[in-house]
Amino acid sequence: MTKTTFLTSRRGLLKGGAAGLAGIVGLTAAPAVFSRRAHAADTTLTVTSWGGDYNKMVREIFADPFTQETGIKVALVDNGDMAKVKAQVQSKAVQWDVIDAPAAFATSGARDKLWEELDLSIVKPGPLVQAAAPDYMPLYLYSGGLVWDAKRSPDGKHPVDFAGFYDVARFPGRRVMRSLASETLEAALIADGVAPKDLYPLDVERAFRMLDRIKPHVSKWAATTPDQVNAIVQGEADFSYSYFNRVKSAQKAGASLDFSFAQTINSLDYFAVPKGTKNKEAAMRFIDFCLRPDRQVAWATRGYYLPNSVAAMDEVKGGTASQYLPDLTNGKNVIVDSQWWSENYTAMQKRYAEWMLT
Repeated sequence: MTKTTFLTSRRGLLKGGAAGLAGIVGLTAAPAVFSRRAHAADTTLTVTSWGGDYNKMVREIFADPFTQETGIKVALVDNGDMAKVKAQVQSKAVQWDVIDAPAAFATSGARDKLWEELDLSIVKPGPLVQAAAPDYMPLYLYSGGLVWDAKRSPDGKHPVDFAGFYDVARFPGRRVMRSLASETLEAALIADGVAPKDLYPLDVERAFRMLDRIKPHVSKWAATTPDQVNAIVQGEADFSYSYFNRVKSAQKAGASLDFSFAQTINSLDYFAVPKGTKNKEAAMRFIDFCLRPDRQVAWATRGYYLPNSVAAMDEVKGGTASQYLPDLTNGKNVIVDSQWWSENYTAMQKRYAEWMLT
């Protein structure tokens, strides 16, 4: 593995929106100049987040240290609703200043022209693993997989891959499904035998046929990421798709959960600034702050993520958290194609939301 790849990608990892993993990308620009007006006006930032322990991480690693350094307060909002982001921008009533955006959100938002261009006089993090797009910045890579209660479902009694998750005869039990189409459609197609390398463009009709099969066995539609884990902890379901850092947090709290690394869905997470924010300069400063190598190392180690800073990547790979990093070369793990989602997210999410209600 080279220093400039996420464990080497077969497809240039997440080709949409940026230049792919073509090598180290240094963002260089003129020195930042912060106006008096911005310092006076940008006193509070509102940043969207994903609840639970993730919120605690954002607060501890990014938000509070940023406030201590700049004096700019950071309010976190547990809401990843892209429809609301679009409504705010179109009505010119932007309330959220930085959007924590998975690949489908970032690229579809760019397609709809919802984001401010990155101000490279402020956002200049140094060498990156994945290049920035003109209007959104890759922050880290996350991995999703299957979770279960080890006491209720011991070895041999739970699925470890997506085919097993959809095999209700072999692994009977209640399932938790995400309320988001992205990653869900991928899992459905993998379960139906599509090889990860052959996923895109997604065969949507085939995916929904698989979803129809699993639907009677779904006991909960998880609107937030903590819901995916909490449903298992609270006995509302037996198997769920979720993320290792969520499981690890629940384990530390005493939950008897386990997580499968046998097959994962991997995607970059991005920061974007909604067009029309009144706090644009502070938002750019926040993004720049979060990409500092020390913040990236702290974030990746705490959350078991892959950082986007090259300097942070080198340090994290040599640390104790390296055993939890995804292997993107094994042929089993999925790499989300953010370009496909940029062109299809709105239609797919609408169809999926309507399907859940039928």
